[in-house]
Amino acid sequence: MAETLRRVFIALLSLGVGLAAAHAEAPAGRAPIDLRKALASDSGIAPQDVTVNDQTYKRPMRYRGYPLAELLRRTWKDVDAVAAQGAELVFRAADGYAPSMDLAKALKGKAVIAFRDLARPEGDPWEPFLQGKARITPAPYYLVWPGIDPADATYKWPYQLVEIEIQSFEQRYGAAVPKSAGGAGDGARRGFLVFKENCMGCHSVNLVGGDLAPELNVPKNVTEYWRPNDIRALVRDAATFRARTKMPSFPQLGSADIDDLLHYLAAMKTQKICDARKPCPN
Repeated sequence: MAETLRRVFIALLSLGVGLAAAHAEAPAGRAPIDLRKALASDSGIAPQDVTVNDQTYKRPMRYRGYPLAELLRRTWKDVDAVAAQGAELVFRAADGYAPSMDLAKALKGKAVIAFRDLARPEGDPWEPFLQGKARITPAPYYLVWPGIDPADATYKWPYQLVEIEIQSFEQRYGAAVPKSAGGAGDGARRGFLVFKENCMGCHSVNLVGGDLAPELNVPKNVTEYWRPNDIRALVRDAATFRARTKMPSFPQLGSADIDDLLHYLAAMKTQKICDARKPCPN
């Protein structure tokens, strides 16, 4: 995955454009899909049964749910054209988790918005699991990916899913993209890609990202109160810092990836935006 991130970055540089500029022509977002309304019994979308190598339960699981791609195409007739322009698909969970992924990739996959575990009785459709100190279930919906390795961070598996939205790249990431270029700035741009794929679903930078975990740039940048080596160790294994933490470990990230992530976080200290994309007051 690290090599894939680097190739994406190099390709953008070879075109002579920045990350945000490369997607500036993507269309504006559509109104979000409220899944509890869109997937009502009269939606016309037939449920499917699938088996997946489950990311949450860490074992093969069988689910019943609705095909994601069919829902998207029924809702937005021009969704494939929108995807070709670099749009992002944003998922919103009830707990504040808000990951996103490339819309074109989502349309090509066979994701299912699961509403029950087929090993459970209809009246009790979800197996509880431990998240931090609490026992929860994936209800009301859980996005699962048949045939996809759960370690592939470019595919998202949000549970407690309630809403889906399409946004342009600029709408989704604009305030969080580093502006520097060249030298250390290259590391910051690579670090943004690492952050986007692995961290942004839970954390935010300049209030762009998820609400499940702490904001990392405003009003204080995380590198202003955490030592770099502690940040490195936390990313590798958060459980060595906090018992029953909700933050996962990231064994897929190498030392170079984490170094780039630190470059990115440090670079954003000079690019703080607190509200409505205005610089923070001194």
